[in-house]
Amino acid sequence: MARAAAWHGSWTGRSEFPFQEFAMEDEKAPAAPPATKGPSQMKLVIAGALALFVALVAAQVAVPLINGFIAGAGHGGVAADEDGEAPAEEEEAIEEDAEDDVPLEPALYTALDPPFVVSYDSDGGPRYLQLTLQAMARNQKTIDAVKQHAPAIRNSVLFKLSGYEIDVLGTQAGKEQLRKDLLAAANDILAKNGAKQPIEELYFTSIVIQ
Repeated sequence: MARAAAWHGSWTGRSEFPFQEFAMEDEKAPAAPPATKGPSQMKLVIAGALALFVALVAAQVAVPLINGFIAGAGHGGVAADEDGEAPAEEEEAIEEDAEDDVPLEPALYTALDPPFVVSYDSDGGPRYLQLTLQAMARNQKTIDAVKQHAPAIRNSVLFKLSGYEIDVLGTQAGKEQLRKDLLAAANDILAKNGAKQPIEELYFTSIVIQ
């Protein structure tokens, strides 16, 4: 009986059940922090967000352009601007086409009678020019002004003719230049006298050089 008491006096419950101590230590240990994303994962997230933003911006820009192109193709291939107005170049082209489509008024003629006769001195003796002119306009008021101011027009024409050399008037280029000069002289007389529209053309209906 004495041995049994001695054995019981030397035993401790702590050394007999060590697993209980470990279990209590595990319960007291703090929980491990959650794993954080590494730098490579953050880069992937940022890159994905940037790609999505760029795609959204591109879509907002591309959709109006495509719609405008489709609308322009349905109206002659020219899209309107933001205010719904056609570009200035298109408007000018339309105006020019409209002007080209306007039919011309019928031509009206009046003769500057009698014929003009001018003498020239030359080495071979005197030479003569006889010229008949017709004025053309598309407005009756201009024709009436030519008739009304015929004396002033004839005076200006005679001065122009006397300023030419007879040999020059014998060439095609000389005749064409004379016609332009006489047209300008006649229109200058009309403008000074208040005519609203000028003579459109001045034609040689007869020219004789001797």
